[in-house]
Amino acid sequence: MKRIFIIVFICLLFANCKKNNSEFEDSELKDINQIVKTVILEDSLNVLKSKIESKMFCENLIKLDIYIPEKRKANEPIPLPPPPSFNDVSIENLLYYKIENQTFFTSKDSIFLLEQNLKPNKLKIENEIIEKINATSKNIELQKKKIGKSYNYYEMTIPIFSKDKQKAYLELNHYCGGLCGSGKSIYLKKINGKWKIVEKWRTWIS
Repeated sequence: MKRIFIIVFICLLFANCKKNNSEFEDSELKDINQIVKTVILEDSLNVLKSKIESKMFCENLIKLDIYIPEKRKANEPIPLPPPPSFNDVSIENLLYYKIENQTFFTSKDSIFLLEQNLKPNKLKIENEIIEKINATSKNIELQKKKIGKSYNYYEMTIPIFSKDKQKAYLELNHYCGGLCGSGKSIYLKKINGKWKIVEKWRTWIS
């Protein structure tokens, strides 16, 4: 399975090398920004300017890399569990994860999921959202950390979509210094034209 994915991905890379992969389609941008709004509201993120003691939210979404795990040989020992995921996800985890006994992404989505590795490394959310939240950048927050200043912010990945654009997956990380921070996997579906969170679970905590 791994070899097939690698061959297909290499072919896709060469096939797209002459195309401009630095831009998202208008329909993609619309869905992505709707998802950002959904996550902020449905996950009750305290990032709105109207809220008291509001946290910060990075205005740039970062790419979530999809990787193909190494295949273990029959005589090799079972490896130790991997460290917490930070902005990468296994293609196998995406394809085999079930919600209510139904596979969320299917094998028909596999190639389309891998194609999304060719997307830009970051994407700025729309100004309409930025104007309503306490927006920040990763560089600003890292500078705060460097000089010992307190920080408390969220960083979200660019959603990964199913082939029919009706399902999406993303990761949301919260950084607040020292032994304060956590990450979530969030699964969404487009229901009656609107994005809804259908499942979420914690990926790491400090």
